[in-house]
Amino acid sequence: MSMKDKNAMMLATNAPYRFVRGRVRLIAELGVGVEIYFNNDTIEEADGKEVEETGKILREEGIRCSVHAPFMDLSPGGLDRAVRKVTKDKLKKAVEMANILGAAGCVCHPGYDRWRFDDYLQIWIDGSIDTWTEVLAAAGERLPVMLENIFEEEPTSFIELFGRFEGKNLFYCFDAGHFNLFSKVPLDRWLVPLRGRLREMHLHDNHGKKDDHLPIGRGTFPFRELKGFLVQHEGEIILTAEIHEESHAVEGVKNLKEFVS
Repeated sequence: MSMKDKNAMMLATNAPYRFVRGRVRLIAELGVGVEIYFNNDTIEEADGKEVEETGKILREEGIRCSVHAPFMDLSPGGLDRAVRKVTKDKLKKAVEMANILGAAGCVCHPGYDRWRFDDYLQIWIDGSIDTWTEVLAAAGERLPVMLENIFEEEPTSFIELFGRFEGKNLFYCFDAGHFNLFSKVPLDRWLVPLRGRLREMHLHDNHGKKDDHLPIGRGTFPFRELKGFLVQHEGEIILTAEIHEESHAVEGVKNLKEFVS
């Protein structure tokens, strides 16, 4: 893909599921898709018929969508099987809702951090294999499931985990803001080894101290370096301006469009 290959690139903003219908007009006016976030409660309450109707409303407005699965208190690679069961149930419900919506993918948090799992990487990998095998089966062959970097300081856990799912519909979502906060290695150490798995980027900024979710260019993330990589990327990709403050949403999309122009 080149930056000019717009057919392979989906630009998106983000919104919680309960707010999506009320923001359809704004999203349509922005001319982008939307990443829909189901939190721990809304995924439990989500009704298939209502979600199907939401998907229909989006399609009628020409709005493509993706899904962000719940993550609070969940642990896909957790050592406790009961915790993993709760995690799997919520993630499987998320991919079910994503399929009902006709989403382009579903982003999930893998749940690794070295402070809890560094001495138990293989046990974490084993638990993760158990979880993602079930989630991928629930997702089916059409829906890509994408794992996002959060607290990881370097990509070893991703490389190890993806190596256990060769040929499977498990992909990578690079989060710029989280890299800026937690990574101990350069940008290319994340992007080059995982380029074959890359299907989405969460593009937001911060000053390296707090997960501010600011528009591109408002913090210290090296977006010029990232653009150099993205120009060489081949294949489909979702680029989401993941902005948390609604007052920054329009600027977030504007800056995203300028970034890819």
